[in-house]
Amino acid sequence: MVALAVVCGIATFYESSHGTAAAQRVFYQTGWFTALLSLLAVNILFSMLRRYPWSRHQAGFVMAHVGIVLLLVGSLLSLHLGLDGTVALYEGEGTGAVTLRERALAVEVGGRHETFAANFDDRPPRPDRPAVFSVPGTPVTLIAEDYAPHAEISEIPEAAEDGAPALTFSLDGAFGHQSDWLLAGGDRAHVALGPLHVGLQAATTEAEARTALASVEPGNHILFVAGPGEALRYALSGSGATPAGPVTLGQAIATPWMGLTATVEKLLPHAVARRTVRPAAPPAREERRTPAVRVRFDSPAGGTAPAWVPWGGSVGADLAEGEATVSFADREVRLPFRLTLLDFRADTYPGSRRPAGYESRVRIEEADGTRAEHVISMNHPLHHRGYVFFQASFVEGQPMMSILSVSRSPGLPLVYLGTALVSLGVAWMFYVKPWLARGQARRRAPRPEWTGSAVEVTS
Repeated sequence: MVALAVVCGIATFYESSHGTAAAQRVFYQTGWFTALLSLLAVNILFSMLRRYPWSRHQAGFVMAHVGIVLLLVGSLLSLHLGLDGTVALYEGEGTGAVTLRERALAVEVGGRHETFAANFDDRPPRPDRPAVFSVPGTPVTLIAEDYAPHAEISEIPEAAEDGAPALTFSLDGAFGHQSDWLLAGGDRAHVALGPLHVGLQAATTEAEARTALASVEPGNHILFVAGPGEALRYALSGSGATPAGPVTLGQAIATPWMGLTATVEKLLPHAVARRTVRPAAPPAREERRTPAVRVRFDSPAGGTAPAWVPWGGSVGADLAEGEATVSFADREVRLPFRLTLLDFRADTYPGSRRPAGYESRVRIEEADGTRAEHVISMNHPLHHRGYVFFQASFVEGQPMMSILSVSRSPGLPLVYLGTALVSLGVAWMFYVKPWLARGQARRRAPRPEWTGSAVEVTS
């Protein structure tokens, strides 16, 4: 008990500085902490057995101790056999999986899927001590040969023989200097830098280029149009500056926004985005870290070069066994049913945008086709087949996104039973036992004898 008290005290301070996930991994989900709880349960059990045979007056003592043992056993069952995760759904979207707070490597080789636990913080892989994962049904192995608790991720455009045009630009004004880059036709075709929006489009004909320049959106927008050939032009939305014109590399373009100028520093007619991952010093709180693992595929027909996979990212490769991909993210487990978000509603306090309450209307579809609709709201979770869905948060937008916390605790019936026994045992020891003791004392007390003399009464 003293050891548990000390460990829990240290874990509390550790959680406040490093985060809940780190405290779970370092303390509460370890084998030695489970051993401490098990030892406490054994200690309580033997403290109860050494008083056997029990009398009626010890009923409360026995119930309380049995309840504590059941509480510990139920908690250990839920800790190691249960789950704790989240489900994030847009309105109209459904899923049959729960995202857990456990890191994993998801591998796909030739249509075969496999997931491997990747909790590398305690024992990270190294080049001289790699972690090897065999993909079942294939001769392919995934080798993790390095790990970074935190990494800095950056992307830059590089010249290629084929691909969309790209450019790097800078903005200068009274508020300082800022640089960025654009790649036409993808996620990097548009960037928002505060209230200013900068975009890049590719044109193959002169008519297409003129149409693109004329369609620049109103507001604070700069649109660059590359093509045809090596031509580069720009268009501005707003007044007070040249609305459109050709671009000369290195020459500033005046804008109507507080003296801000834009300069195209480099143009690549054909480019691809190259991502670089560099290990960096990790922040104290684990929630702010972006871990990365360096992996490679190996097979009898040949392997691949090592590549860094950052948290939430993936890499692909072409193997003789088929196309292979590996991603590094939270592990997902399948649900025995499908959950669909039909509608989400959030109410706000009068005169403000602060949420006062929110709820999700969901549909559960069983494997046999059975359907049922339920409403999940704050303080009113959904219980279904051992799973509990709580309304945790939401993301405002069109459509709305609802975030549900999901838990499954197989030891919960034991916890409920243990709580009831502890409560009944304490009530027995403090109220029933003293009442029984007073009654027994009254029964054992000697009866008083009459010692007076008879009195004759006459009238």
